Amino acid sequence: MAYDLAMNVQTGDLVVRNGDLMIVNNGERVAQQVLITLREWLGEWFLKTSDGVPYLEYILVKNPNEAHVRQVLSEAIQSVEGVKGVTELEFAFNRILRTLTVSYEIDTDYGFITKKEVLGYGR
Repeated sequence: MAYDLAMNVQTGDLVVRNGDLMIVNNGERVAQQVLITLREWLGEWFLKTSDGVPYLEYILVKNPNEAHVRQVLSEAIQSVEGVKGVTELEFAFNRILRTLTVSYEIDTDYGFITKKEVLGYGR
């Protein structure tokens, strides 16, 4: 069974209660790691530059190929430990707010998880 440190999804900070770091597991862990994966840009972490979503290469381009964007996001989500598959995936660009909204349903080792994540400056 895998565990992860709890993260405040609004601020990205670790959650501390009564001086102790909080831990998440099961479906909460999977959902948190999917969010972290979607927020990581390709090459962002210097110790493993092959990690991350290739936003600059395929998504944040003039006329993105929606089928390819769907494939890239699905592969990123499926790379998270505990995810069996992506059953639904919708995304929408808001060019004015400079955000990408990703709504997904995934089949995990802990059941189905449905989430909507807003990525970008307006989150």
